[in-house]
Amino acid sequence: MLRILRLIAVLTAVPLIGLGVALARFWGDAPVDLAGLGPASGELAACATSLINAPDTQACGEATPFGWLAIASAGVLLLSFGVVPLTRLVSMLLGTHRSILSLGFWPYAVAITSVVGIVSLVHVCVFGGAAYLTLLYWFGVESELLLIGTGAVLIGAAYAILRGLAVFFTRPKTYIAARPVTFYEFPRLGLLVRDIAKKLNSKMPDNVVIGLQPTFFATSSPVYTPYGKAPMVGRTLHLSLPLMCHFTEGELKAVIGHELGHFSGGDTNYSLRFAPVYMGLSKASEVFSAKDRPLTRFLSMPAKLLIDDLIYAFSVVERRIGRAREHRADQSGAKVSSPEDIAYSLLKSSLLGSIWNEQMQSLVERGLKGRFSRNVVRNFSESVRLDVDRARIAPLLQYALGDSVPHPVDTHPPTEDRIEAFGLSLGEICSEDVLLHRFFVAPKVTDGLDNMIALEEDLTALQYHLYAELWPKEDDGERSIDEIFLVLLIDFLALMVTIDGNVDDREIHAAETQAAQLFGNFDRESFRERCRAPEQIPSLDKMTSFANKLLTETGIENLKTALRAIASADGVTQPEEARLLDLLDATLQSEPPAAE
Repeated sequence: MLRILRLIAVLTAVPLIGLGVALARFWGDAPVDLAGLGPASGELAACATSLINAPDTQACGEATPFGWLAIASAGVLLLSFGVVPLTRLVSMLLGTHRSILSLGFWPYAVAITSVVGIVSLVHVCVFGGAAYLTLLYWFGVESELLLIGTGAVLIGAAYAILRGLAVFFTRPKTYIAARPVTFYEFPRLGLLVRDIAKKLNSKMPDNVVIGLQPTFFATSSPVYTPYGKAPMVGRTLHLSLPLMCHFTEGELKAVIGHELGHFSGGDTNYSLRFAPVYMGLSKASEVFSAKDRPLTRFLSMPAKLLIDDLIYAFSVVERRIGRAREHRADQSGAKVSSPEDIAYSLLKSSLLGSIWNEQMQSLVERGLKGRFSRNVVRNFSESVRLDVDRARIAPLLQYALGDSVPHPVDTHPPTEDRIEAFGLSLGEICSEDVLLHRFFVAPKVTDGLDNMIALEEDLTALQYHLYAELWPKEDDGERSIDEIFLVLLIDFLALMVTIDGNVDDREIHAAETQAAQLFGNFDRESFRERCRAPEQIPSLDKMTSFANKLLTETGIENLKTALRAIASADGVTQPEEARLLDLLDATLQSEPPAAE
């Protein structure tokens, strides 16, 4: 209701001002003859007759500008309020079927956007004309500077309106921060996709791209990636690597089957025609919302609100059609796997997507401190395994059932509706034991795919490249004492965790707990990466020599205490760990400061 009232207020404000100024001029010079509906002098009647029969004559005298102002104000008022009910009617007619909507939405949107442009420009002219005539006739301000200033403001406002409308007519380009892959490089993934396409009687995608964005989607729009200047054309399937690393094979099959179901159902052709137009309208609305030009923003408000009303009217239709499309695609996913796999892929996408977004914020914060990772996907997987409170997973997912899985083009129904459409029990699906098994115990599909680590590192480098403008431009090459101590601490802790050839999560937790007490700025990601690559740990002689020079007696004792806690964290001190502790007891001794 507030949206409608705001729309009415904006569409009527300027025309009513124009009508008020015009009528004040007509009725201000002579008493009103209510029976004749005009000035007693007959000026208004003569002016109207002249405008209809002979617009070029001077019968209106100096009232002619006010007559044009009245006609323009009344006309734009009627036109504005004709657009809104027409949009409602057309959206109902086009929304009867997705094919009708995809074919009819673009021409209607073009026509209405053109009308919106005319309405907005007339609003600007009425506002400027009313202001100019008011200053000229009632305040006696007659100056070329006034005319030039008014014209400049109106031209600026008209430019802002036309610029916003031009965004709509510009075909949006689809950019994906992802890497195109071939099935020669990833043959097991190729076999998986081929089998799914065969079961669904669907065509294979023309392109497969794998990225770090936490979403899966299929599109027939031309797609640009950082790996080529020309767009990829045809059917493109986007796979999310962070999510894949937590999916079982059945869950990945369900997702790919869902997306290929869009291809076989012709949904991507619908999105190809409907989605770009819909996105163009949204971008035009954003342009009209610019806050740096308050006057042009005010004068372009009719255009913005009419565009917003057009988006709202068709969003209702799009959501209804979108629900049917997604449920149909879900059936395709269940056909190649199971309804349960569809359900858990949705739940995992919802929870893991939010965790991944937090991970990207941490990536930026670490990068600003000069700390970078070689493989952010592995860091993400370890963070889920080690940092997520497992007791909170079930209630978190139950809370998130009302959310929708994000998608760059389409709107998805709530996850709860998609699961219940299969007749599954939410209570059984969200059972804590089953969820924990699916998240942490069930084998991951990426463990059986080819070249995953190389792909993860490649996409990590791409992610840092995309954030390149954020990183400090200058580096003096010198490390502070705190940074040196941090690196040394990480090396010692990682050595103790990996010395027996087995990385135990309990030892990692013990190491991080001890390190957080010793060093508030402890970098968990760097430590975990060191544990994954123990060959990068310096020699023990070098580490102890450096520690003896850097640490005080108290610091050395704290370090030994932390290392002992790690060794006993799994309940058993392995022989390799015991020998390392004995060796450090003998060699770690703080050196006295050199005499001056």
